Amino acid sequence: MSKVDAEAVVPTSVERDAMHALYRQGGRESQMAPHIVYTEASCPHDDYDQPMQAIDFRMEDHGRAVHDALVWAWWDDTGFAGRCPRCGGWIHFTIRGKRAISPDEAAGFPQLPADWFDRATIL
Repeated sequence: MSKVDAEAVVPTSVERDAMHALYRQGGRESQMAPHIVYTEASCPHDDYDQPMQAIDFRMEDHGRAVHDALVWAWWDDTGFAGRCPRCGGWIHFTIRGKRAISPDEAAGFPQLPADWFDRATIL
């Protein structure tokens, strides 16, 4: 095994923003369905331990209309809303993170189908 370099350079916020823009551009151009690994391991609602660190949303399993709308929302940095499979609370999913939101807030975002978690791979 190799050691982690103690002198590793951490990208600046400008460099991170540039990497994010490049990542979004590539995803948007290829219309790649979202697969994400979040730093937060579980549902963002308090007191729930539903694993949600790595998610393959499996957009292709929901038909073209759902796939296209949600993939576009993902890559334009709007993200989309979906319910937690355990607590039923609304979650806003984006490239940069996930957060608990209210039902009113969820109504303002494109939404995953009600059964999204039955088809997705969630770890």
